[in-house]
Amino acid sequence: MSVPQERHYKLALVVDDSVMQCKVLSVLLKEEGYRVFTANDGARGVDMYNKYQPDLVLMDINMPIMNGYEAARQIKSLSKNTLAPLIFITSMDTDQAFIESIEAGGDGILVRPFSPEVFKAKIKSIQRISDLYAQVKSLQQAQQQDAELAEQLMSGVIESRNFALDRIEIVKKPAELFSGDIQLTAQCPNGDVNVLLGDFTGHGLRSSIGAIPLAETFRVMTKKGFSLFEIIVQINNQLYDLLPSDLFLAASFVSISSIDATAYVFNAGLPDTYVYDEQGNIKHKIVSTHPPLGVIQSLLPGSKLDVVTVAPTDSVVLLSDGIIEAGNPQGEMYGIERFEQAAQRGVAKNRIADTVISDVSDFCQGALQEDDISLISVPCDQWIKTVALSPAATPKNAPFGSFVDVPECGALWQWDIILSGETLAKVNPVPIAMSFIQEVEGGGEQWQNLFTILTELFVNALDHGVLGLDSALKQEAEGFALYFHEREKKLKALTCGKVEISLRYYQLSQCGRMDISIKDSGQGFDYQSYVEKSSAQQLENALSGRGILLVRQLCEQLSYRDGGSAVTASYLIA
Repeated sequence: MSVPQERHYKLALVVDDSVMQCKVLSVLLKEEGYRVFTANDGARGVDMYNKYQPDLVLMDINMPIMNGYEAARQIKSLSKNTLAPLIFITSMDTDQAFIESIEAGGDGILVRPFSPEVFKAKIKSIQRISDLYAQVKSLQQAQQQDAELAEQLMSGVIESRNFALDRIEIVKKPAELFSGDIQLTAQCPNGDVNVLLGDFTGHGLRSSIGAIPLAETFRVMTKKGFSLFEIIVQINNQLYDLLPSDLFLAASFVSISSIDATAYVFNAGLPDTYVYDEQGNIKHKIVSTHPPLGVIQSLLPGSKLDVVTVAPTDSVVLLSDGIIEAGNPQGEMYGIERFEQAAQRGVAKNRIADTVISDVSDFCQGALQEDDISLISVPCDQWIKTVALSPAATPKNAPFGSFVDVPECGALWQWDIILSGETLAKVNPVPIAMSFIQEVEGGGEQWQNLFTILTELFVNALDHGVLGLDSALKQEAEGFALYFHEREKKLKALTCGKVEISLRYYQLSQCGRMDISIKDSGQGFDYQSYVEKSSAQQLENALSGRGILLVRQLCEQLSYRDGGSAVTASYLIA
């Protein structure tokens, strides 16, 4: 079919085997502003409709070659995307003629004889309906274009920036063009991986209003090293301020630490989050403990992360309710039991997401999908970020890279912060310090090692110095979970204690040096005893891990004093 061109006048097609009737109707139509074409049989009328795409068709019923009913059916089949009003003009004043005209696709019928005034009134009436139909179609097309743009933005800008797409299975089947589900993955500075599966209220374009600020907040805060709980608090505050009251986000957050062999989970309104072992057994099911985000101004009192131990061969699985509630033509729901069985088969195939989605599709038997379907499967192994030792670790003996003896006051700049009492439990100074450093010295990969050093020294001062936690807890099978819960408990009760952090940046001849000094008010950390007790094998492993032994490898100098309650580390920056 030819594509109709935009025009500023209306066309009418008169199909009648009577030349006289064609002339009479043409005169009346021209008086109403139409340009008129005529045809004397149904087949010719179909051809002319196909060629000119008129705005109105007047059709006789009894004609040679092809009658009006058949011509009307063919014209209507050619005009599925337009109303193409078609009026039968006939002398057959019977109920059967009226019924057959409507069934053939006619939008009205005029029975001769009629006056010119009645004819024109009929034309104006049908054209008014046609104009309204065109306006609705135009609005639908504009809405479709907006949805396509939003989908392109979501897929191309937001979700394509996800971390480790080659290892993390992400499957999404939207109920409409644009899904209200969002999947985000990002890597923390220490190598941990953060994952978010979100489900905004409803689906379609409206449900995605918060997607962009959500993605930016998640990624930026993860990159700066904020804890998962701090990210969740910020996202809840942001969505509460931005979204209308009837729009909110059910979400499951997971942070996986390969070093700690631990997964930190927060489920706010989504189906259970699962941890499967390599045999397909369910090790953990983390239920929702909080209403969706954006509903209340602050998280519920006592809100906390669930902490579970994971093995390198485990997988964490997050899913939206669209999977559980998917239905088949018989009215049955897919349900939790079918999901768990499909996921178990998926573990054996090493393709959990694809296996579950395929099983859901088979179950639904082509039934209408009423909600967005999403699933994320994350392996728990090898989320250890390769840490490069300081690129300027050797200039000590180089002619232009050695330390320059500068007086203490010779630092280019100094940044200090003192946290005490309850503030220690509320404020994470590491992202704040890193943000300041990057504001002053610019961004770059060189700050990742510094983040690791600063984090380990601060956590060491807080956990062991102020809170008095025993690192021996981590030696147990569930050690990190026990350690985390004990830490949370002591932080909530914290009313005294102090940690001082001081950063001094020196410009050397060919590199820079950051001196990090941290002092706590606790009993101190017996660093020398800790090192002496560590075996050679531990020291070797520490090169690819975290902890104070890694800090020693990264730093040019590391020295404890005052019984271990004060430490100074020097880090060279290329």
